[in-house]
Amino acid sequence: MAFLVSLAFLHGQYYSRRFLILLAAFLSLGFIVIRYAFRFVITTYCRARMWRRVVIIGNGRLGEEVKRKIAQHPEMMLDVLGFLNPYDADSPANADFSRPGSTSAQTLEVPDLLQRLGVQDLIVVLHNIGTEARKLICACRNAGMGVSFIPESYELYISKIGLQELDGLPLLSLEDRSLSSFALMMKRADDLLLGALFLIILSPLLACGAIALYWHKHKAFRNEIRCGKDGHSFLMHRLNLDKDAPDLKGYERLLVELSLTELPQLWNVLRGEMSLVGPRPEPPDRVKHYSDWQHLRLSVKPGLTGLAQVHGLREENSSEEKSCFDMQYILGWSFFWDHALILQTAWTLFKRLKNSGPVSSDRRDEDTIAYSIMFSEVANVDSAKSGTD
Repeated sequence: MAFLVSLAFLHGQYYSRRFLILLAAFLSLGFIVIRYAFRFVITTYCRARMWRRVVIIGNGRLGEEVKRKIAQHPEMMLDVLGFLNPYDADSPANADFSRPGSTSAQTLEVPDLLQRLGVQDLIVVLHNIGTEARKLICACRNAGMGVSFIPESYELYISKIGLQELDGLPLLSLEDRSLSSFALMMKRADDLLLGALFLIILSPLLACGAIALYWHKHKAFRNEIRCGKDGHSFLMHRLNLDKDAPDLKGYERLLVELSLTELPQLWNVLRGEMSLVGPRPEPPDRVKHYSDWQHLRLSVKPGLTGLAQVHGLREENSSEEKSCFDMQYILGWSFFWDHALILQTAWTLFKRLKNSGPVSSDRRDEDTIAYSIMFSEVANVDSAKSGTD
């Protein structure tokens, strides 16, 4: 459209507004059609179970995070079967399926076990790779399995990664990234425009909740101390409701489920203390226990919503869990990503309303059960070989 308008201006021949509106409509329709076409292809492959089976070498927080991120991206067509957990980097028995119902094996036995299970890829998240682990990786590569490595280093969460090669020697460079003054100005203008719009649209809902709380509790709002950009404290506004109270009434439970208790923070956004999208602000008693890399959450304004919240993490989750998503957001910020996260937040709240309750704790229980099932499958080689899925 910009090209056509420019061309028309140069030649003095202008297109009708109806034609340009039609182009815009077809553009939006095209995006929807393309997205659903890809969705259809992925769903077809999922039904056909044409996925690559993956085993993660290494356990702990990073291994769990890799498994969770793969589950969030079905378009990768990867199915994490389980973990290989070495006893010790130099121990001869360096593979241990360490969950209940799992099994252990010697290094030389592991490649045959993985082949019988149809494993096609390995993801290595070990910090120290010993001699036996190297033998295992070489044996798996010789058996035709793909091998990927994830360095276990917290610096990778706070820097962009560049890859160079020095006479066959791979070099990982950590590149700092900060928002330009123009980007910050755009983000602030977006906060003012959308924040005012949301406040106007949602003010009837906010007023109803505030009146109901004032009627029963004689106080509609409350202020809490939170740490903002660069660690400066500010008063964060919210509805006067304790979400952990066991005796919540029906309308109070609805306010908590849909996070409507946070709507007064739109005023914090307009005041410049918060942004619509960013890391959620935390109290000083949590911030004082931050590690060095977690302090980088404070390099931007806190947000009303964020990437961690879209992925189901809330205040009760640890700062460590949320920081991983917050670092990803800070490093990959874009104007359009902010709008995408706002739309995803609305979709998340809609699903929460549909499911009638928060799913974060239940999801963790399901993950634990899923792990046990996967490792039971790994332990039962004969069942897996006969087609048990």
